[in-house]
Amino acid sequence: MIILQGDKIQTHADYLLLLSISLIAVGLALFLVLHAYRGYRRNDSTRMLFLASGLCLLTVVPMTLSIGISSLGQTTALQSRVYTFYLPIIIRVCEIGGLCALLYSLLIIPDRSE
Repeated sequence: MIILQGDKIQTHADYLLLLSISLIAVGLALFLVLHAYRGYRRNDSTRMLFLASGLCLLTVVPMTLSIGISSLGQTTALQSRVYTFYLPIIIRVCEIGGLCALLYSLLIIPDRSE
């Protein structure tokens, strides 16, 4: 019987590639959040504030948590439950908050100044 197994050894290059792609994604997300926040400051628009906070909770916070917990897990011995239960729960709650903020920014009644 032949047992098919994947390559269990991951090289440092694999981790560096994943980290660099994740950092590029975080940078792009921060760029979008910053522009939405600048739109809020320029126009004093509540919609843009909720758009910026929703984008931040939906993109920046989950990716940063994922990178941070993974890095922390490399230096300390975290239990596997942290990766399989706690981290996904926290990330999903952040994503739900971000989606609610985006929905609110779309459904908010416009101010008279907008």
